[in-house]
Amino acid sequence: MGWVLTASGSPAGPPEVVERAALRLPQQGPHRLERPAVIDSETGADLRLTARSAGGVQASLAAKEVEVRKVIQPNGDFHVRIAGRQDLVVLVKSGEALRVSRGGHTAVVQLTRPDEDGLDLVQQVLAGSRAVRAFRGLHRRLGAESLESAPGVSLELLDALLGILMGEPGAVDRRAPARLGAAWRAAFAPAGTGRSCFSDYEAEVLAAWDDFAQCVDDVKWYPGVQEVCAFVWLLKVESAWFRFIGCSSIPLKLT
Repeated sequence: MGWVLTASGSPAGPPEVVERAALRLPQQGPHRLERPAVIDSETGADLRLTARSAGGVQASLAAKEVEVRKVIQPNGDFHVRIAGRQDLVVLVKSGEALRVSRGGHTAVVQLTRPDEDGLDLVQQVLAGSRAVRAFRGLHRRLGAESLESAPGVSLELLDALLGILMGEPGAVDRRAPARLGAAWRAAFAPAGTGRSCFSDYEAEVLAAWDDFAQCVDDVKWYPGVQEVCAFVWLLKVESAWFRFIGCSSIPLKLT
């Protein structure tokens, strides 16, 4: 098969496009992705990206019914807390495993190899979660400016992760990136280089999508493996996002 599973997410290193590709690259330039804070005009939600003392970054969302905090480490590990409607869900990625906890119950799923038993258990933990329902319902109402901001992209990937974990068809398919023209990319590159932080980010996002599409095609007859393709896509895109944040020198407040 023509695909390689590399899911460390370290910053050192498909199908059809549907109507709402929230991970499409910003249509008005990379300035949206460089915004560390935004108040969503549609919902009033407060989205922020802040720095952590240990070298990671935190993407957060605060709204009336739900609060989300996602801390991403330089090695690709992350810790997510989703709280709302008297419900709390915690997701922790460590290495190649993801632990999901809620209401005294915990399940673990492997991200780089087929693990249908783990996925079954995770779905049971997430079933009926009011906090997850509140976050995903709010997420669907966020405007483009919020989704394409620095914290918005990471929270978009969280929504995609929850979709994969809950067995949602098309959770990744609708995040197909738009392919922008070479002239558009050159407009944001330093003179004489043909490259910029944003053009490198764009190239990584497009490459991750191509790898995902090929992976899905290669394993379409093998149950449980397409989820692995999706997990690896997600980790690659978040790794590209993390590199962009560091490369672009966005001024982040320390949390």
